[in-house]
Amino acid sequence: MKNTILLATLLCVMGLNSQEVDTTSITKNEYPYVLPILGKKAYEKGYTLPLPFSASIGTIFNKQGIILENFRMAFTQGDEIPDFERLDPISELIQFGPSQGRINTLFGRIEAWVLPFISVGGYYGKVWGKQTITLLEPIAIESNTDINGQYYGINLVGVIPVGPVILQGDYSWSWTTNERLDKPVKVRVSGMRVMKRFVSKTNPSKFWAVWAGAQYQNLEGTTSGKIGLGEALDLTPEDIEEFDQQWEEYTMSPEWDALSLAEKTKATTAYNIIRNAATNLEDTTVYYQFDKRLEFEWNMVIGGTYVFNKHWAIRGEYGLLKSKQSLMFQVAYNFGL
Repeated sequence: MKNTILLATLLCVMGLNSQEVDTTSITKNEYPYVLPILGKKAYEKGYTLPLPFSASIGTIFNKQGIILENFRMAFTQGDEIPDFERLDPISELIQFGPSQGRINTLFGRIEAWVLPFISVGGYYGKVWGKQTITLLEPIAIESNTDINGQYYGINLVGVIPVGPVILQGDYSWSWTTNERLDKPVKVRVSGMRVMKRFVSKTNPSKFWAVWAGAQYQNLEGTTSGKIGLGEALDLTPEDIEEFDQQWEEYTMSPEWDALSLAEKTKATTAYNIIRNAATNLEDTTVYYQFDKRLEFEWNMVIGGTYVFNKHWAIRGEYGLLKSKQSLMFQVAYNFGL
């Protein structure tokens, strides 16, 4: 469970386009670089193209909610083989509350303009932070765990000058993994931005650019993995005592009396299994499977960049929608080959 929010770290990477297109200058010099394809023809028609390659480093902060559904789990001790079927009868009793994480990342990225207005990039990053998972039923537990992992991916960026602005569209495939996940989790991100440049009157290679737009993220549906129960839950003897008291009060309530015999049996089975695991935290491993989706798949983005010269640029972007927030900062070095 603790690794689910790692996916959230990938959702800002699409905003990292590292070049701007200048269609205002005309030059008669021969185009000197191998890329982009058709770059020479575009250059001869009056386009001053950006340097075709870029290397950058950056950091991202991300906070957002993830909805967990169709949860299955199995408790094991020692070399015991996990048995999901054993807990299936009580899976319907498991109810999650809000799941939220605060994530920080450090990433590196490379990019090449393969055509005058299309670039291909790749990136790799490390991620760390904390995740909170709330279990409402059959017991009330809040789990706060540390997160450590990595992610990698590729993305496409296309830009089109339209009068005084530049339209940018992008698409990304990313994978998040660490030792707790059975396999990397795929994230797909797409976005559209409208950019406006403000060029220095004394130095055309120096300018500001600002943009605004929208972004959509989609997570791969199913996640599975394992975690030590002692890692996932920081339970004290007082917590277990409170859990027993909650159960006793529940079995004496009108809600309990309204249950059928089969429902009471399921609830009792859930209590006994979880109670036994909670008293053996360090020796218990939880195997889990669940479907997940973002609380909000769309968000707005606003950002800006400052280009010092044809080689160096810095940029930042802020994403927002209700409880979903992200902040990115990046330094890029552009060069030609």
